[in-house]
Amino acid sequence: MTPRSVLVLVDAFSTGALLARHAADRYRLLHVRSRQDMPAAFAGSLPRELFEDDLTYPDDVDGVVRRVARRAPVAVIAASEFGVEVADELANALGLRGNDPALSTARRDKARMMEVLRARGVRTPRQLRGTRVAELVAWRRAEGLARVVVKPVDSAGSDDVYTCDTDEEIAAAFDTTMGKRNLMMRTNDAVLVQEHLCGEEFVVNSVSRDGRHWFTDAWVSRKAVLADKRAIYDHEDLLPPDDPDLDVILPYVADVLDALGIREGPAHTELVLTADGPCLLETAARVSGLANPPALDRATGADQVGLTLECYAPDATALTSRRSRYPRLAAARCVNLIARREVPLPSAVFRAALTELPAFESLRFRIADGARTRRTVDLNSSPGVAFFVHRDQGEIDKAYELLRGLEHELL
Repeated sequence: MTPRSVLVLVDAFSTGALLARHAADRYRLLHVRSRQDMPAAFAGSLPRELFEDDLTYPDDVDGVVRRVARRAPVAVIAASEFGVEVADELANALGLRGNDPALSTARRDKARMMEVLRARGVRTPRQLRGTRVAELVAWRRAEGLARVVVKPVDSAGSDDVYTCDTDEEIAAAFDTTMGKRNLMMRTNDAVLVQEHLCGEEFVVNSVSRDGRHWFTDAWVSRKAVLADKRAIYDHEDLLPPDDPDLDVILPYVADVLDALGIREGPAHTELVLTADGPCLLETAARVSGLANPPALDRATGADQVGLTLECYAPDATALTSRRSRYPRLAAARCVNLIARREVPLPSAVFRAALTELPAFESLRFRIADGARTRRTVDLNSSPGVAFFVHRDQGEIDKAYELLRGLEHELL
């Protein structure tokens, strides 16, 4: 038996742990951390037992490059949003397949992302990056925008994203966000205000190799609006591959990926289909945060996590032999739980009620059984996520209604 090749994963936290578990059967794994400290919500998700080594990049950049190079890895992959920039830099230093580090910040910084896209002729929302409330308010008035979105330049998971209709609401969002340590463990030194886009929201997941793109799954996203106008994720429905909206959306996403230099590996793109066509919310050069390989395997016959590994395989025939657009073998819905109160999470009650339903696929909780929930204001404060998969959409609808009814009673 020949020894297995070495694969480097950068920041294998959260969904990155799924990538590590999939890869562990095929590769020997090295882990690299992009920063010394990680949010507690993510730190415990690292499957340490799968890695032969766990290195921290900022501590000793040259030393880490040398130590990794001695292991002759076949690839370096950003396993989560935290690791995008370091993965680009490390792959480039090792001469491995990867995305150009010159555009790394455009794949992370939401303001620069839109600037790069606009310079390349890709439609984006109007925006201003600012450090003072007065300039944000003046810009909204000058642009004649009734509604805007205020958010951090660098964060994830709908962290501190606010919809604002008045100067006072913009000021409140600015005061909440500016100077705060965000989910990426960085201080918000500027705030981004963008025009609010009207239309249905979509999520498109993809993988790429040598600049060619494969769309692994695409979803229409439904949101609920809280009393303070914050929009939170309700559920996403998997689109059939022949949905006419995809004929407009997927070419646009391909243009976004090309403009941002995402030539290798996974991407997760969120956009709004407006009356004037698709317009980007953001793209991330990593696997979807709600990746669920078993559910997607049932619904499409493949999944983004597995196909990400194929992007870096020597011949990649399992990827290159596929059509660019996924098939749909069954309908699927991803449902984010919404907590309206702070109560002990009764996870066993939810699981017992859902498990016997024909459409039930899985239920994952973000907090432990009995731990107190927080009122859901963003993706990270949602206590869990359920996946339903079935050939009959009606079965999915029934499962969804049962879940929401139980949730209103218990959360």
